[in-house]
Amino acid sequence: MIARSGSDPLADLPLSLTREQLHREVERRHGKPIAIQPAPAGLGKDVTGLWLETDERSWIFHAAGESELLRRHVILHEYGHILLMHSGCELTLGTAFSHIGGSRRIKTLLGRSTAWTVQEIAAEDAATQLAARLAHRADPLLEAF
Repeated sequence: MIARSGSDPLADLPLSLTREQLHREVERRHGKPIAIQPAPAGLGKDVTGLWLETDERSWIFHAAGESELLRRHVILHEYGHILLMHSGCELTLGTAFSHIGGSRRIKTLLGRSTAWTVQEIAAEDAATQLAARLAHRADPLLEAF
């Protein structure tokens, strides 16, 4: 199942949002804080992003050294997983997340990679919809004129 409810969780989002407003809204709907940071070393060459959830908080990790555009898209993709209430997938953790407390504390783990599952396609669609809402923002430089 892609989402826990029959309704579209993105439908009631405002048509125009800043990145900060979107982040706060995703945190509110998720019910816990979400930290965004570069992924630790050893994430895997095909994994460009990852959502990791514990009982207390969530993290969105993006591949370090990627372009700003890809980084933003990866974050939107992981927001999509969160808003669609996706369940985890099988990824080998190794020691990349030992600072969080080991795999026994991890509630959800989803990685953005080259494997296209139903959940990945839905999260990609959500990322595109969220990007469109961010794109509706007027350019502050142009507003000055």
